[in-house]
Amino acid sequence: MSGSSTKREKITRRINRYVGSEAPLRQLAGDLSKTAKYAINEAETLSLERIDVAIDALPKRLEGFRIVHLSDLHHSPFTSLEHITNAIDAANTLDADLAVLTGDYVSHDAAYIGPVAEAVGSLNARFGRFACLGNHDHWTDPDMVTRELEAAGVNVLVNHGLRVDADGASFWLGGVDDHTVGKVDLAAALRGSFPDEMKVLLAHNPIIFRHAVRARVDLTLSGHTHGGQVKVRDPEKRILPRRRRRLSSGLHKRKDSQIYITRGIGTVVLPVRFQCPPEISLLTLHCGETKS
Repeated sequence: MSGSSTKREKITRRINRYVGSEAPLRQLAGDLSKTAKYAINEAETLSLERIDVAIDALPKRLEGFRIVHLSDLHHSPFTSLEHITNAIDAANTLDADLAVLTGDYVSHDAAYIGPVAEAVGSLNARFGRFACLGNHDHWTDPDMVTRELEAAGVNVLVNHGLRVDADGASFWLGGVDDHTVGKVDLAAALRGSFPDEMKVLLAHNPIIFRHAVRARVDLTLSGHTHGGQVKVRDPEKRILPRRRRRLSSGLHKRKDSQIYITRGIGTVVLPVRFQCPPEISLLTLHCGETKS
C-alpha cells in the first residue's frame, strides 16, 4: 500500500470518529444557541454612528449643520414600540438641526401605523422633521402612513422638494417615492432647486444613487438594506463575502455626490441582527474637504 493511501485511510478514520461522536454535535448545538441568543439581543440594541460629511456646496453659515437620520423602524410584532421610542429618545439628545426618516415605518400591518407615527412626532430638530416612504409602507397603506406622519408634524416628501432656511442660509431638500414599487420621480423632487445650491435627497432605496450622481445631488440619505441585518465575516480579517460588497451601509462617494446608508432600527423576516446593530445616524456637514 502506498504512503498516500495510508495517509488517506488515517484521515478517513479520524473524520469518522469525529462525526460519530456526540460531543461535536453538542458543541455545535451550544454554539448555535449562543449565536441565536446574541442575534436576538443585538436586534434590541442601539448604536450611534457619528459621520462627518464634506460638501463643497454647503453654505459657510451652515458649517457643522447636524442631521439625525433614522430609517426602517418596521414597527411590528418583531420591532416593539418601546425599541423605536428608545431610538427616538436617544436621537433627541443629539441637538440636531434637522431630523430625517427614510421609510419603512411598519412592516405589513396597518394597525401599527398610528402608534409609530405618534412616536416619530416626538422627534426634536431645530429646522423640522422630514420623511419619505419605503416599500413596506406601500405594501401596507401608503396613504395612511403619509396622513398619520403629517398629522404628527412630519413633512412627508413624495417626489417633492422644498428649500430649507436655516441660520441665514438655505439648501434644497427633496424626497423621492419608493424605487421598489416603481414610483420614483427624481426630477420632480428637485424641481425648483437652483443649479448651484446644496441638494440633499431622501430616498429609501440606495439604488437611486446612480441617478442622484447624474442629477448633481450633493448628499443622498437612504436605508432599506438594514446593512445586511446578518453579517457573516471573519472577526480577525473582517472580510465580507463577495456578494456583500455592495452599497449596503455607510458613506460612499462618486464624483461630487455622496450617499449615506443607515443600517436602520428594526428587522424584517426574522427578529435578529448579527454583527450589524440597529443604528441612529448623526451626520455633521462641513464645508469642503472632510475634517478628521
